[in-house]
Amino acid sequence: MHVICLLSQKGGAGKSTIVESLAVCVSQHGQTALIVELDPQGTLKDWSNRREANQPRVIQTLPQSIGDVLLDAGYRGVDWVFIDTPGHHNPAAIAAAAYADLILIPCKILSKKDVDAILPTIAEAERAGKPTYVIMNQVPPNAPKLVRKRQLAIQEEYRIKVLSLCLSRRADFEYCDNNGLSAAEYNPQGAAAAEIEKLYVLVQTILRVNTPDEDTVEPTVPGISEPVQATVRETVQATATETAQATATGTAQATVTETAQTTATETAQATATETAHALATETAQATVIDTNIETTTLQPGTNQTFRTRMSEDTVETED
Repeated sequence: MHVICLLSQKGGAGKSTIVESLAVCVSQHGQTALIVELDPQGTLKDWSNRREANQPRVIQTLPQSIGDVLLDAGYRGVDWVFIDTPGHHNPAAIAAAAYADLILIPCKILSKKDVDAILPTIAEAERAGKPTYVIMNQVPPNAPKLVRKRQLAIQEEYRIKVLSLCLSRRADFEYCDNNGLSAAEYNPQGAAAAEIEKLYVLVQTILRVNTPDEDTVEPTVPGISEPVQATVRETVQATATETAQATATGTAQATVTETAQTTATETAQATATETAHALATETAQATVIDTNIETTTLQPGTNQTFRTRMSEDTVETED
């Protein structure tokens, strides 16, 4: 079970939207998701009441009960838990961070005030000691330079990791909420749905979650630099190519070696066989020759000789 906590002491940062979007995305991938709402305003509980679908389930609870809720979720076999915290300093945020496997801090970038507002939240996340990333939310879709500038500033000034992926300010995120839907349900082919899908994949990458469609996921390292991402991809591809070549070379060498050994063995066997046959033939021939031995005998009292043939039973032959 993976526990994701959306943390922000500033209201309106978009925690609830991210929670509902990720929870629905998980359900669409065939996994079970649970939303735990610690915000007394009950934003997600109201959203759940407007839904026709039964998933994801939303539980509104108190900070002191979160441990029991997560324990029950584990018994029920829940795959993902998304915790929405209040938009102000609250013990609920500290409790949620303590149970989280991953903390996401949404941040707007419309002004420097929005960026500075995440400082108290970063401090809370650091006290929890859990992996923490800032995600730029509700960014202008047509202002990539401003987005990159804000990302670099946060990462360098606050010494915290910033996800390369941003969630843009899109109408689908606004309209879907009225009907108790997520952006992916409201407009499955829309840009908002695509951004949430990428965020889901990125979260899995951070947590090193194995999924059935893992082979189709492009290697991604959380961060903000696209050149670095490209370098990572090239390095992974180069490593894979070198590994394949090395494997092919090793296989070829092994094949050649095995072939040479097989050939040498067969040659040796053939030589041994031929030698055996030759020896057998020579032995057989020698035996035949021995059985036809003739002896020359001097006739007593004369100078004439006559030849006598030895009988076969006087010749010693090998059995």
